[in-house]
Amino acid sequence: MRETCRQNVRTLSHKLASGRVGPYDRCVRLTRCPRCLAEDISADAHPTRRLVNATPVTFFVCRDCFRAAELEFQISCESSNIGYARLPIRESLRLLRGFYQDRLGESPDDGRVTEALQEVERRLLIGPVERASKLDA
Repeated sequence: MRETCRQNVRTLSHKLASGRVGPYDRCVRLTRCPRCLAEDISADAHPTRRLVNATPVTFFVCRDCFRAAELEFQISCESSNIGYARLPIRESLRLLRGFYQDRLGESPDDGRVTEALQEVERRLLIGPVERASKLDA
């Protein structure tokens, strides 16, 4: 696979020099949404959970499947008498960072994944907002 990718990169560099580049001339790995199998979530993933043997397990879906997957998780928690709580934002960001780092390891030349990882890192650097005292208002 790596050798094929290197050959594609050499071919792409020749096409770039001649100005003959199409939209699908990159060798990048696609990660499909496990719910719909239609969307590439390599650079636009959303963490959600599902119950596996009464244990919450995290997985990643596309933007279109996120609400439905979270609702399914909520319903399965209620039917299994397990307390449902939304996934905290900072935990979601940490999960996304790991997901994008894995994708970047597989496709280091994919600019979309690099941008997504940088955005997650930027958001993680922002501290939580503290509540203002009612006296300060």
